[in-house]
Amino acid sequence: PATMTAFMLIGLICLIAGVLFLIRPGVLVKMSELFNQIVATDSKTLKYRVSAGLIFVALGLFFLFMAYYFNSRGWL
Repeated sequence: PATMTAFMLIGLICLIAGVLFLIRPGVLVKMSELFNQIVATDSKTLKYRVSAGLIFVALGLFFLFMAYYFNSRGWL
């Protein structure tokens, strides 16, 4: 179903963005030229990159868990 796909897609995007904030912030700066409206990579965001990365990872895991949970209950 479309809802489960959306949860999984959002979860994966958040998880990848979080890992990039934590491990490879330079990659985000390069990607910002293409996706500047999706991921803000200004100097203030990069200053707090660990916090932003952890938040994105937590959101990604949450959305992936919700997709799994809803699917296992047959709600999606």
